Parts: sequence; structure tokens; C-alpha cells
Amino acid sequence: MLESTSKDAKLFTETDVALAQKFREAGFGLYKEGALLLSPLEAGYLVKIGKAKFSQGTLTSFITAQKKRDKTFPFALSVYFIIRQTGRMVAPFEKTTQYFRAYAPGVGRTENRPSQLIYLLPGKAPSQKQLVEQVKIAHLARLELIIACGDEKEPHFYKLSAFNF
Repeated sequence: MLESTSKDAKLFTETDVALAQKFREAGFGLYKEGALLLSPLEAGYLVKIGKAKFSQGTLTSFITAQKKRDKTFPFALSVYFIIRQTGRMVAPFEKTTQYFRAYAPGVGRTENRPSQLIYLLPGKAPSQKQLVEQVKIAHLARLELIIACGDEKEPHFYKLSAFNF
């Protein structure tokens, strides 16, 4: 059962030790003080695919509660789900759902560095200024840039590598 680690529900922990070990081997969360800590995106994904359950509430109530804290959460969960279903390991940033790190297929987070930076831009197409900023960020990190935009029902992905004027 997934339980919130605090009242603000920024992280979740799996109470079943054997299940937590399986989740860690599959690349989810991080171990801290002997417990597996999962981000809300990871917890939502595990419940959505039926591998875990919340100790209180349903997936719908969880998404509603997370949306109150972060209005982009449903879109971020949808993008996370799609990328994870392609066989890629995805790691959300701890403090923001605006970016994800994606790893090459078959590569785990502890084995190699990420290969892609995914920038989430829900609801609209990126402006030229946003594109230039994100390409610079990705190039500084030496990562490929993927921009996810649209809505949670139908996200669109754009891969950018450089701008030539």
C-alpha cells in the first residue's frame, strides 16, 4: 500500500518491503533511511497500471488532490505514462513537474546518465523564445530535447536538436 510520507503528500512510500524492492529494481523512487520514496508521478503511475494501491482514496481522488497543488499534474502523469510505456526509464525532478529525465531503452538510472530532457508545456504550442531557452538548457546538459505539449488526453511530442537562422 502506498502511503503519504507527510500531510502535504510530496512523497509516497510503499509499506510492503518485497514490493518496494521490486519497484526499486524497476527504477522507481529512491531509498532513504531504509524506505523507498516515490514521487507523486511514480505513485500515480504504479496505481494506474495496477501494481500498487493507495492506502486511502482512489486514483481519481489522488489526481484531484495533486491538481490542487500543481495544475499541470494530470498532463505530467499522462506524459510520464506514455514515455514509461515505451520502455524508457523516466525520472521526474524532485521539485518540479516541468521537466523529466529520460534514459535510453534498457538503461537504468543507476547505470548511465539520462539521454533526453523532456520539457512539459501543457495546453499550448511553444513560442520561439521558449524553444531557444529550452534548446540552450538541453545543450548545456548535453541532452536531447523533447517538448511535450497539448493536453492530458492527447499530448504531442517534438524533438529538437538545434536552431539555425
